[in-house]
This record gives sequence, C-alpha cells and structure tokens, in this order.
Amino acid sequence: MKIQGRMLVAVLVLIFVAGLFGGVAAKGKPVGKVPRLVIASKTVQLGEVLEGQDFLYTFTLKNAGDVELQILNVRPG
Repeated sequence: MKIQGRMLVAVLVLIFVAGLFGGVAAKGKPVGKVPRLVIASKTVQLGEVLEGQDFLYTFTLKNAGDVELQILNVRPG
C-alpha cells in the first residue's frame, strides 16, 4: 500500500509541475509569449517529376509569435 501511495503522490507532483511549466492552458492553447510558425503554402504542386530530375522551390516562413522562433532541425518529408 505504501508503494501505491508514493506512486500516486509522484504522479500528482508530475502533473502539477507540468501545469506550471508546460506553457499550455487546459484548452490546449499556449499561454504567455510563444513563437508561432506560419508557412505561406504547406503544399507544392510540382506536376510530373522524373526520377533524377532536380527542382527548386522556396518556402516562405514567418514568425507571427511574440518571441524568437528557433528552427533547430529540418528534414525532407
């Protein structure tokens, strides 16, 4: 019974700490100053692209948030 009580206390503490430092309100909306990435166009219509054929497209990104937006990692999708 002592282990279950300690586990319950540990879970409640984690939930409390996550609420303090999580930066997200109960409805899933960020609270306080946060960066907000806006991508002008999320899809690109390239038409037919043959294997080995190169193409170039420039994505326009904007930070519409209140603080600096840091993009730390980019991978092709």
